[in-house]
Amino acid sequence: MLVEPDHETCDRWQTGIGAEGHAVLSAAMHDALPLIREGGIDLVVIDCSAQCKGVIELARGIQSLPDAPPLVLVSDSPAAPEISVRIGAVSFLAKPCEPSEIVGLVNRLLGALRPVRMIDDDEPTGPNRTFG
Repeated sequence: MLVEPDHETCDRWQTGIGAEGHAVLSAAMHDALPLIREGGIDLVVIDCSAQCKGVIELARGIQSLPDAPPLVLVSDSPAAPEISVRIGAVSFLAKPCEPSEIVGLVNRLLGALRPVRMIDDDEPTGPNRTFG
């Protein structure tokens, strides 16, 4: 899940992460916790502005859940590294950053997903060979 207030940035990050095979859900700060409570969220990337308003409250709400997903904080705030530690974030990324940095971080934390080609039992997997 991306918690990103800037729609353009969110779209770029969502496109990059999605291209790597991850399903991406985005939400505003005030909408994130109810969606996370529904389950199925493996990682929460929170981008906060200079004030980082609402981040600590959101993090506390997430951490109170039985299967709380790990948090990543992305920010340009001078206080963000300290806030990152306070909320128990698994990683912190300073802004400005490129979408590729977000994608790389998500891949490292969740593992890069690659499409798997399923082979039908009736499909030949190579040339027919006769042995013996």
